[in-house]
Amino acid sequence: MKKGFLLLGLVLCITLLVEGSFSHGFLTKFENSLEDILVTPKPFNQDIVILAVDNESISRIGQWPWPREVYAHILKTLENAHPKAVGIDIAFLENSRLGEFDDAVLATTLASISYPIILSAEADTLILDKEMLPRAGIVRTPLPAFLTSRNVTVGHTNLILNPDGVVRKVPLKILSRDGNTVHSFAYEIFNKTQKNVSVEKKPETIPRIVYSRAPGTIIRKHISSVLEDPSTIASLTNKVVLIGATASDLHDTKLTPLSRGVEMPGVEIQANIINMLSRGYSLVPISTRIMQLWILIAILLPVLVFRRFRGVSQPLFVNIILGVFHTTLAIILFENGIIANIIHLNLGWSLSTLSLFGYTYFTTERERREMRKMFSKYVATDVLEYIMKNPDKVSLGGEEKEVTILFSDIRGYTTFSESVTPKELVRVLNRYLTAMTEEILKHRGVLDKYIGDAVMAYWGAPMDDPDHADHAIEAALGMIERLKKFNEELKAEGMHEIAFGIGIYTGPVIIGNVGSEMRLEYTVIGDTVNVASRLEGVNKELHTTLLVGESAKNKIKGKYAFKSMGSVSVKGRKEPLQVYTLDGL
Repeated sequence: MKKGFLLLGLVLCITLLVEGSFSHGFLTKFENSLEDILVTPKPFNQDIVILAVDNESISRIGQWPWPREVYAHILKTLENAHPKAVGIDIAFLENSRLGEFDDAVLATTLASISYPIILSAEADTLILDKEMLPRAGIVRTPLPAFLTSRNVTVGHTNLILNPDGVVRKVPLKILSRDGNTVHSFAYEIFNKTQKNVSVEKKPETIPRIVYSRAPGTIIRKHISSVLEDPSTIASLTNKVVLIGATASDLHDTKLTPLSRGVEMPGVEIQANIINMLSRGYSLVPISTRIMQLWILIAILLPVLVFRRFRGVSQPLFVNIILGVFHTTLAIILFENGIIANIIHLNLGWSLSTLSLFGYTYFTTERERREMRKMFSKYVATDVLEYIMKNPDKVSLGGEEKEVTILFSDIRGYTTFSESVTPKELVRVLNRYLTAMTEEILKHRGVLDKYIGDAVMAYWGAPMDDPDHADHAIEAALGMIERLKKFNEELKAEGMHEIAFGIGIYTGPVIIGNVGSEMRLEYTVIGDTVNVASRLEGVNKELHTTLLVGESAKNKIKGKYAFKSMGSVSVKGRKEPLQVYTLDGL
């Protein structure tokens, strides 16, 4: 009962600890880092091309920032490519440093362009309202002169940066202070081109970004080549063209799950978002309740395993397999766009497994070691293994079984003890008992106890043994032969030889741990024990060495030359018992 409460308390503490940590997001940083490792490249829409404002283009076109006239020229040139849409991830939020004429050139060009153009806007600090919708006080948009054409729309380029500096989410729409909704830059481009792409489902308001390409792996072209190389224009036909800075000196880079230490330009992040939207990719966390249930299952399964399997090695192995299964399933779900909280899942499983392992090792295994130590000295090896595998067979209370009991006792022990010193007596007695015990264990018997110079043993329990009577008489014959050799040793040492008597009887007994909670003794009790003891004593009257009761004789399957010694009266029994010995003894 105490162990049950201790186990229940242990599991309850682990559950509260892990579920509490999950609910409060205490290990979010580690969970994000682990999920980043699981992010792998995916198929990418080859229609998305980046016109990069890179170092080469800056060196060819001139000092940054460029005149707005340069963008006007590029946009006019792109008319020949008939792009699906052009997104400019460069902010035109303030007047040109070159004056109104420069802005007017770009405004005129934007008004005349036939393909969709998406300009970038920026929102100030984002706050989530009660409906988890991002709100911003101010959304800074391009100059009004640039927004007169119906082909020009605006999208914000805001990204959500986690505390570890990695961009993992994007708000697809933001509510400004004046109540207007501003969609994200990537979402606006997606909307302009969705007639030609697969749209499987409406995305979340703040989805997890599904990155498909690592930094520098999306098709890039020098933006200067648009002005210098006609073949560049041809390669952009019917493409989604993104214009943005990739030069490191322009400081528009962020870490992403696929960065592996290399920052990704903002325009490439936008390209990944467009690809995610167009291909229907998503990374959606499992609902809190389902994840809590899964974590609870991961905590409770080790309990069931340790209750089902004995020892520590086997349940530990099974639990490792379960842990691998949990993790593998979580990885498979991640690959299919479903996020399981792997950290807390494995935290719950590992804490439960390790705690149960320690609990089992230091309690159950300690008891098993004590049991092995206790039984190893008086049971045969195979019987010991049976007891270790079936410890309930030696529990307090016991069970009724048919066994064969053997009693042996030295004849003339008092006379022998008077002929030697006490120290010599102990030495001789130890040698004698060792020899007798070896024969009992050799023939699969259980040594019950030593009663002075007497030995009590039994066969048929706790492990079932259909040949328990045969093994008992085999052990008796072995004891007789060992006594002959032992007497030769005594004679050589100048001491008196000794004799003994053996009684064997078969019948029902109660076997188990008998005693109190403070002191237990695994033994057999019942009339069969008493009869076997009485038969051993009758040897004196009949001048025999071995007496076998009729119940044991009838159980013996081996061929032995039994000799009837008639019937004898046994104390406590009304009816006399038929007894037998073996010819030649």
